[in-house]
Amino acid sequence: MPQRIDDHEKRIGQLEKNYGEVITKISDMEKMQLQTQNTLLTEFSSTKTMLSDQNAINQKLLEQMYGIKTLKITTRKDIYLGLLGGTGIVGVLSLVISQWENIIKLFGGN
Repeated sequence: MPQRIDDHEKRIGQLEKNYGEVITKISDMEKMQLQTQNTLLTEFSSTKTMLSDQNAINQKLLEQMYGIKTLKITTRKDIYLGLLGGTGIVGVLSLVISQWENIIKLFGGN
């Protein structure tokens, strides 16, 4: 009987040792995961900044080379001004003129 108890003690000791190694490996994996996550976030942030800078450069090039000015549409007012301003009115009028027969039929005309 004492030998069986000794065997159990050895096995329990080995299990505790193995468990400690597993916990250490899990802890190392968690540290590596956090390092990878931080690296990805840092790279994403720098890429985002670089792309935003590149967009600004592209807009300046368009303005300087071709005289093209880009606008950001952010409100309904911007949309209405775009549709009704300058070429917007001409576009709407040309659409009405080109579809005049369909418009008349729609309202019950000949």
